[in-house]
Amino acid sequence: MRTYLESKGCIADFEYSYLKPDDLTIERQFSYDIDASYIRGRNFVDLMVECKYRYPGTRWVFTPDHYGGPEEFGQNAFMHPFDHFVPHKFPFPGNFPRELAPACSKAVELLPDGPNEKTVVQALNQLAYAIAPKIVSAMDHQINRLLVQDHIFYHVPVIATTAELFRLNDGVRIQQIRDANDLEEVATRQSCLVMSYKPGVELGRYNAKVINSIAALVDQKALKKCLNSFTNDLGHLLSVISTTYCPRAVVFVTVDSRQSGFEQLFAYIDDLFEPPPCLLADLEKQQNELVELLDGLPDVRLRQPKPRSKKTAK
Repeated sequence: MRTYLESKGCIADFEYSYLKPDDLTIERQFSYDIDASYIRGRNFVDLMVECKYRYPGTRWVFTPDHYGGPEEFGQNAFMHPFDHFVPHKFPFPGNFPRELAPACSKAVELLPDGPNEKTVVQALNQLAYAIAPKIVSAMDHQINRLLVQDHIFYHVPVIATTAELFRLNDGVRIQQIRDANDLEEVATRQSCLVMSYKPGVELGRYNAKVINSIAALVDQKALKKCLNSFTNDLGHLLSVISTTYCPRAVVFVTVDSRQSGFEQLFAYIDDLFEPPPCLLADLEKQQNELVELLDGLPDVRLRQPKPRSKKTAK
């Protein structure tokens, strides 16, 4: 895996370690398998890869999810662009005319002797708790201009597995699953999937503790000078990052001889940084459709009350 990532131009290293409390609240060392940096211009992509090698025939089955909706789960949520302390912004944070892969939510591992719900959860936790320390490092680099200059950092959590990935078909019902003779009757095989993720209370507290530590390390004048975000309130910014950003989505890829899942991921990331003409055309079309939609909405501006005449006032 490391050799493949280096062949794509990554600077890769085995095992990234971090500290977090265990089940007994004792701080211990945890890690994920491969940490790879993929740099394109002023875009610094950190691929956080946890590898799960499973017995042949093992299947991971995912429930379907969809982009958009009340949670504003964008197609590029898995990129986690961190651009709060640099002058330029990631241009595609919301709705996007392309997608890396179908969206999903929960997953279960199917083994010959029955389902196993722990494997996927454990892999997710190993990556989810590693993002906050990465955020602290990104803030330090952006504010103090360490090693990089005005780079946007991206934290892309990836679970790479030899298990076969299946996404249940949209609209499939439980009875259909029970009646199916084979999984492929109710699910579709995928080489890559994007899972939506929402930090729980425990993870949110851990994120806040780790991310707030940056305030003690950074000169406040330098911090305020660099801040370029949706809010000027640092506390508000760090709170939002802790509860909604770490992480918002995780990528799952199948490891096979062609590395089709990773090839799909790298091609998509390259297109984000250097959009081809067909993507630019789709973006322009999407923008025009949005303008037409807004123009078709009724004018809801509040009318100012007419000033009362002196006679009426009396």
